[in-house]
Amino acid sequence: MRLKASLVKGERSAPVDVKEFDEFVKREQESAAGTASVDWDGERKEWLDYLDKLYEKIESLLHKYVSAGQIQLEYRPVELNEENIGQYTAKQMVLKIGPKSVILDPIGTLLIGSKGRVDIIGPTGKAQILLVDSKASGPGSLIRVRVSVVGTAKKPPASPPKPPRKIDWEWKIVTRPPERRFIEITQQTLFQMIMEVANG
Repeated sequence: MRLKASLVKGERSAPVDVKEFDEFVKREQESAAGTASVDWDGERKEWLDYLDKLYEKIESLLHKYVSAGQIQLEYRPVELNEENIGQYTAKQMVLKIGPKSVILDPIGTLLIGSKGRVDIIGPTGKAQILLVDSKASGPGSLIRVRVSVVGTAKKPPASPPKPPRKIDWEWKIVTRPPERRFIEITQQTLFQMIMEVANG
């Protein structure tokens, strides 16, 4: 609901619609109750566990180069601060390949459409890895749009709500615009991403 221009400008306006305000207050209370019932410590722990799994997978895919001393791998603490979760420490992964460094920088877990994001930052570019539904093929598959028309037509009888589907979360590389697809992290896609951010 938008404020009427007359209210913003301090002009007289129509009397307040009490029913509409009651509904607004009720919605906000329900929203606050839903937020309070979330286990935010559990959300943070789950996100950090998924982050560790991502790093373990990358270490495994780069093992040949790390064990040969061709790539140096280290971790650095980084402070994150997210609404409801608060401030906490996560890990950055740093890959040193010759004179170049590629940093895997965790951004957070409370994101629209995904359960986590890590930015990959190199000397010549950036890339993203998202923790998304394993069935998602791109950002468009994360968005659902409903359209309703206000009118006098009767609403169809409500069908019982479907139980929420359990999501199998998976780390995926986000391809560059304009296409922006989600692709599986394999040795080949990881190598390609590292080369793109390190060499351009």
